[in-house]
Parts: sequence; C-alpha cells; structure tokens
Amino acid sequence: MRFSHIEAFRAVMITGSTTAAARILHTSQPNVSRSIAQLEKAAGLQLFERMPGKVVPTTDGLSFFNEVQRSFHGLRRLEEAANRIRRFSGGLLRIGSIQTLAHGLIPRSIKRFAEIYPETGISIHAGHSAAVSQWVDEMSCDVGIVSHLYENYGFSSEELYSVDGVCLMPAEHRLAGKAAVRPADLADEPYISFAQNDHGRSNVDEVFSKAGIDRRITLETPFSTITCSLVAQGLGVAIVNPLAAQDYRHLGVVMRPFRPSIKHEALLIYPKGRPENRLVASFIEILKAVTMEEKAALSAVRERGEK
Repeated sequence: MRFSHIEAFRAVMITGSTTAAARILHTSQPNVSRSIAQLEKAAGLQLFERMPGKVVPTTDGLSFFNEVQRSFHGLRRLEEAANRIRRFSGGLLRIGSIQTLAHGLIPRSIKRFAEIYPETGISIHAGHSAAVSQWVDEMSCDVGIVSHLYENYGFSSEELYSVDGVCLMPAEHRLAGKAAVRPADLADEPYISFAQNDHGRSNVDEVFSKAGIDRRITLETPFSTITCSLVAQGLGVAIVNPLAAQDYRHLGVVMRPFRPSIKHEALLIYPKGRPENRLVASFIEILKAVTMEEKAALSAVRERGEK
C-alpha cells in the first residue's frame, strides 16, 4: 500500500466523493479513482460500491477507514511533537509543584527565569506531593517541589524552606490585635481545616489535642489557595503556610504568628542518577533566591505589624 493511495481513500471518505477528494488533494478525479482501485487491489478488499455519480463505502471500507483515522491521529501527534521540539529549541523545563506554591512563588520564580532564558519552553504541573513525586519518578518532570518525602521513591532531595505556620483571619477579626494566636484563642472560632487525609493535618491536630482544645471545624479543603479564599470571605480562620497566604493580603486578610509553632516545609526532589541539567540548576538557583526574598519580606511585615 502506498501512502498516496491511503490519502486518496481518506479524502473520499471525508468528502463523500472522488471529485471533492481530488479538489482538496489538488489532483484530478481519475487519479483519485485510480488510487482507490490500486488500494483495493493491494488490500484485497472492496472499499466502495460504485453507483452512478457516487461511491458508497462498504462495511469493509468503513472498518478500514477507522484504522486509517487512528494512523493519521498518530501522524498528527508526531507532527505536534516536531513542532514542540522546534518551538523549544532553547530547551524545555518541566516543573512539578505542590499546589501551595504553584500560584505565587513558582510563577514569580519562572518570570525571573524566563527573563534570562526567553527561548526555553516551560511546562508546569501542580498537585499533591504524591502526584509530584510520581511525576519526578517517571521523569515526566525534571524537578519537583513537595511538602514531604515518600520512602518508596529514591530521589535526590534538599530543603527549599522551613517556615512557621501563621493564623490567617480577616483584617477586622477580634484576634487581629494579638501579637500571637494560641490554640485556646480558636476554641469557639469557625475553623477551616486541611482535609482528613492531608499530610499536614495531623501536625495541626496534634497541637490542639495536646492543648485540650476542640476546634469547631466548619470547612475542609485540601488546597491552601481555597483555604485563603474562604478566610477572605469571612468564613473562618485557618493555620496556613505564610508563603501561600501572602498572595491573599490584598483581599483584606492578615497573618498572625501561631504558637506553638507548626512547621511548613518544602523540599526539592530530582530523579536519582539523572545527569545534571543546566536549565534545572539555573531554575533552582532562582527559586531559592526568590524564596529567600519572600521570607525576608514576611519578616519585615511582621516586624512592622502591618495588616
């Protein structure tokens, strides 16, 4: 079978006639008819019933067309892959991140990275630590940012940051005037919690359990961005990562230190044994610098006591 014969067959199936097929293939109607006849001979199938002024696909023709379509979709994917490779001639950086950082810290780091490497394509994937770990393990991401490590993966890893969680509340909240918030202060407050199966929830639960305080949990969500938005709507208070919360200060929320401290951590993970990648190394250097700057900015805000 020749590709030109299959192309003619596909065109007839799509347009419904040999004349219309010849038009889109920029050839003559007799050439299309000849190609169809040669294809039928090579395949050993009758693909069309010939009728006056038209051709009608047979059952075999319809089945064969389904296979042709699948093959053409595969060719299209190869064309798209070639286009991506051409577009990303400066390289492609694939980043996996926990959702907590994917809406603020990561985009700000990427902005600075893109100014240095404007020809580099960047692919961003956000999810829970388990998903990010799997992406890095499968090497579908070059670097991952997670909140904790899974022992069943053999990653190379290093700490990106470790910060104390803060109590997030509306600016007019009764606790906004306190220098620090403690478990007892939240005893009667509507509380927005991590989801039951979230890794970070157990740390918070333990602090309140030791203090003998039962929280009034009114809402649960697995995502910090949703938590911060709910607090901004006045639906409760929450203990969150300050690096995520700072992106919501313009919505009229304030952060206050929470005691005893509850740590929020992020770790960088890489596929073990993978050769060093210049783009990955540069992005990590920028990400660390932006993280340090944002931690310093948070400290300055706390020292000034700004809302």
